[in-house]
Amino acid sequence: MRLKIYSIAVLLFYMNVFSGMAQNIPPKVPVKGPVQGGLSGGIPVANSLYSYASLAEKIYLQLDSKVYTTDKTIWFKAIVTNAIDHAPTKVSAVLHVDLIDPNEQIVEKKLIRIENGIGDGFFQLSQNYTEGHYLIRAYTEWNRNFDSDFFFKEYIQVYATATHVEVNPIQNITLIEGQKNNEHRIKATFDPLTIDSLHSKDLTLFISVDEKKDTVSIKRSGKNSYLLDYAVPGNSHFLTLQVHTKNNFTYSRTIILDKDYLDLQFFPESGELVHGVPNLVGFKALDSIGKGKPVEGEILNGKGEAIASFKSNQLGMGSVMVFNVDSTEKYVARVLSRSQEGVQNTYPLPAITSRGNVLSVKKIGDKIHLKASSNYLVRDSIFVRASCRGKAYFDIKGRLQEGNLEFSLQANMLPEGIIAFTMMTTPMNPVAERLYFNERPEGRIQISLAADKKSYTQRELTKLSIETKDKEGRPIDASLSVMVLNKIELGRTQDTHENILSYFLLSSDLRGQIEDPGFYFTNEGSRYRDLDALLLTQGWRKYKYTRPEGRILFQAENNLTVSGYVGGAFSQNKEKAGIGLTMMTFGEKHSFQTQTTDSLGRFSFIINEEYGKNLEVLIQSTNKSGKQRGYTINLDTKESPGISFDHIRTVEKPDSIVRAYVSKSIANKKTEDAYIRSTEGIVLEEVVVKARLMTPERKLVEERYGTPKVVIEGDDIRKREQKWSYGLYSVLMFNFPDKVKVTTYGGGMLYASLHNSEVTLVVIDGIPVMGYNYQSIPGIPPSEVKSFELIPFAKNFRDLYCEVVERCNPLTAPTVGNVIAIYTHAGKGIFGVKPPVGLGKSSVPVFSTPREFYAPKYEQLKTADWLKPDLRTLVHWEPKLKADSMGKASASFYNADNTGTMQVLVEAISSNGEIGYKELNLNIRKRE
Repeated sequence: MRLKIYSIAVLLFYMNVFSGMAQNIPPKVPVKGPVQGGLSGGIPVANSLYSYASLAEKIYLQLDSKVYTTDKTIWFKAIVTNAIDHAPTKVSAVLHVDLIDPNEQIVEKKLIRIENGIGDGFFQLSQNYTEGHYLIRAYTEWNRNFDSDFFFKEYIQVYATATHVEVNPIQNITLIEGQKNNEHRIKATFDPLTIDSLHSKDLTLFISVDEKKDTVSIKRSGKNSYLLDYAVPGNSHFLTLQVHTKNNFTYSRTIILDKDYLDLQFFPESGELVHGVPNLVGFKALDSIGKGKPVEGEILNGKGEAIASFKSNQLGMGSVMVFNVDSTEKYVARVLSRSQEGVQNTYPLPAITSRGNVLSVKKIGDKIHLKASSNYLVRDSIFVRASCRGKAYFDIKGRLQEGNLEFSLQANMLPEGIIAFTMMTTPMNPVAERLYFNERPEGRIQISLAADKKSYTQRELTKLSIETKDKEGRPIDASLSVMVLNKIELGRTQDTHENILSYFLLSSDLRGQIEDPGFYFTNEGSRYRDLDALLLTQGWRKYKYTRPEGRILFQAENNLTVSGYVGGAFSQNKEKAGIGLTMMTFGEKHSFQTQTTDSLGRFSFIINEEYGKNLEVLIQSTNKSGKQRGYTINLDTKESPGISFDHIRTVEKPDSIVRAYVSKSIANKKTEDAYIRSTEGIVLEEVVVKARLMTPERKLVEERYGTPKVVIEGDDIRKREQKWSYGLYSVLMFNFPDKVKVTTYGGGMLYASLHNSEVTLVVIDGIPVMGYNYQSIPGIPPSEVKSFELIPFAKNFRDLYCEVVERCNPLTAPTVGNVIAIYTHAGKGIFGVKPPVGLGKSSVPVFSTPREFYAPKYEQLKTADWLKPDLRTLVHWEPKLKADSMGKASASFYNADNTGTMQVLVEAISSNGEIGYKELNLNIRKRE
């Protein structure tokens, strides 16, 4: 009952927050245009939220590209808004951004600080990243209340700049066509040791055939060999195999089974084809990897007579009007452009319903014309509701005459974006729905973008002036981003991928993938027809704003917190109220906070605005009298949402522009490396050397045994710890096999050594570990380790050996061996690794450290400066530029060595949710 009351309170609070949108709509507006049957009472304003999803946030990431090589940085700006009016959010201040590899593993996580709805960040790629399609996903904790509908998702392509060695545990894939029940068989061999050298026993496979998923366990059939023989339906289009080893290593591969496949689907305007009523039908043609494929053809009736013809746009979509369809007949579409022998070229249309309704919408000038038709409601009264993003604007009531009602609305009476028109017999009984894109560019931020010159030379300073105004010409103090890139290399891909207009007005309100979303805002000539075809084929059946209610399970993050509950000293399941807690943090700003657990034993500390990767925290517990007690402190963990990865994208073939860009990026990298080699020495991969604090324990160890050659920091060990890890050695075994060798002996005991044949002994905090205590070393909690260091061929080894081995004979003891030196936070050896009474240690994630985009400045160019190449594709990136109270802003940058056309992209959002987008081309010529 408590949760239910709270959920209602939160719902009412956010409805009140968003209700300000109503001020933009006049209280009553008379109907304009032709009317048949008459409307009663004009158009009353419904002005109400009716969708739970209206309380969500929208998240948009502006990426600098969709194609990267492994020497590049992924730059992004984040905009988080209210779903209903696009005003920058005041709900969340923490944004989670994940980089997910082709094997569905999160390879990097970022926490981005959101201030007034705006944030920015980056992912640094490296040669450690494999080639393939990666998914960038962004979400807030608050948005998890709305499933994954409002998560931001974007796929990017990553290519290696160095020689790429393909790791492929899936080989010898063969498709055998069968006769029985039109069933085929897929055969393949697997070698999991290529990705997991410690894998043993059975191998798990996840198999996806089209939309169906299966799990298969395969036994080893030979040395490191596993065989698959699996039946697939003969009409299958693609298949994904995902290997999953015992140690949680994964690898995926998708195979196209039918390269000539064409999927032609038809979508009646209001959801069904209705007998005796003119029907507008949208259609979409897709190829084997889900991309739009241009088609043309004709509609045939049951007698094989052509009753209509159709032709798609370049993305395989369009619409066709069919008249006088009969529910007693079956209709098919015949594709005229597919003449291959044996390839299907006819596709069925949906069945004709004998009783139904059609709601048609089309644009006529500056008006939206609607026609409601029914073949069984003749003179009944109906309602037509106009809503946008879950908010009802008008309920229009009228009476059908001979089954029809027509009327028009001024387009400026409704906001820009996707409008849902719903035909209802009563205010609560919908019978037809039609989506319409209401384009109102005059309501966007009007951006003026100008350069100080008409053309520039290489490395010349370029100055930009920007002005932002509303439709009345008044200044708007907007948040801006400025990006300058090489249009020749990336222009066409940039033109069609997501931008601020396509995302907020289109993609964020439709389910499913929109192919080339930017296309709908650059194609001036046929934009209305293309948008209408998109909404007909993708919008009507899976629109987001349909669920009226839901539950609040995830609280909004206004800041970073450390929360959890305190259990008893002997039983962690018994929550303890009134326990005193003190939390200490050791980040950029040291903090010291105290509080008492509530009646459920829970606590929550607010963390300072810390930046980095992780923050070390200590929490000390005391009883009611203030004495330290060993209570169990259980921290809340925020599990990442499940990953939904579209593997069909992994088989996409890059187009010629992408291939040329990658080739040029690789060539540029070689040119830059060659210059560095000739002037600054050998080019090495980036190596991070961390300073080591010379503690008394380290000094003692180094004086006695020598200097370590390998140092693994405790932070690096802890961040690789998994749920299934069972102590220090298990983490080392699976994550640092190139540095330390961990083997099993004596019934499963783990033993660590160096990669040579010499005996290895262990000292902890400078204290030698006796031989009979070695079984305690593998289980040392990673949280207790400061560092793990390897000293090969240590000094004084025979003395150490005789010290730790019982009944040692100095005459036969080895004189050469290795030493592992482990240092703990307690600093007291093997028996001091347990935390002090009532003290809990943890490492919690904090905000990602921002990075400033670096670009050279050529203020005083010398002849020698020209020897160093400047081949930037991304010339300038400024994600957090602000227009002042007069709506003015400026930006400047130095051009690179690339000549030709550079493209300037400016995106803007105001505090009220107006958005804007502007492009400018600059000509760069060769310097004399």
